[in-house]
Amino acid sequence: MSDIPETANGIAYGLYAPNAPNLIDPGLFGGAGEETARHLRALDVPDRVRPDAILVASPHWFSLEGFRVHEGERPPCLHDFYGFPRQLYEVQYEAPGDSVLARLIVQEGRRRGIDVETTTDWGLDHGAWATLLHVAPSANIPVVPMSITALPAEDHLAWGEAIRAAVAKSGKRVAFVSTGSIAHRLDRLDFSGGTPWPEGEQIEREIIDLILARKYDALVHFDRDKWMEVAPEGDLGPLFIMLGALGQTFAPRLVAYEQAFGSVGMAIIEFVS
Repeated sequence: MSDIPETANGIAYGLYAPNAPNLIDPGLFGGAGEETARHLRALDVPDRVRPDAILVASPHWFSLEGFRVHEGERPPCLHDFYGFPRQLYEVQYEAPGDSVLARLIVQEGRRRGIDVETTTDWGLDHGAWATLLHVAPSANIPVVPMSITALPAEDHLAWGEAIRAAVAKSGKRVAFVSTGSIAHRLDRLDFSGGTPWPEGEQIEREIIDLILARKYDALVHFDRDKWMEVAPEGDLGPLFIMLGALGQTFAPRLVAYEQAFGSVGMAIIEFVS
């Protein structure tokens, strides 16, 4: 596992990881997602990275009028899913926020002409906390949630670049967690064990290979028919924000990969400078 420099402030680490509700308690889903959860915990982000704060971008926070950043002192834990076992609704993830960092990155974004505002609406939806539950299980590291929009990938990358500049000025050491699934065809879900979907897996691997090769421009311009076939969650908005924030100096590494219920990708990719 790659070493992470201990002295550098600014953005020190990046992680793209799945956020499916079955990760909250894989035992309730016949063990589906247990390997993914184990890999996330094994990354040992709190001790390896030692972040002062975690930025988290979830595909479930979609803002219609520009980007939004939560500036609350304690972002609420939102159970924004329906029809799942009762036990999932009893799980709470109650991390503190970081209003100073949130305002700083918004100020930098607005200085660059980006439509972005702070807010105390929304909070930590399951697209954020189902992942953070394993990445930072103690919930004592401040977390700053941020939204995605309908704007193109290029706008998400530009917003990420503004975030990088703001964090560099903050004097803080920050980890960036973006969540979602590259393949996200909920209409093909198969809870009986997962019917193989080789075409989807092939397209998903093509996208993963572009990420691992740091060919982010090719990712932006990926074949639209193939893209629509696998229907990436949130159009990979969270990932594009993080890629803009990380730049080209962070080396991606595929930590683990599996497909849940036949059509939902569970790739974990970490980025280390």
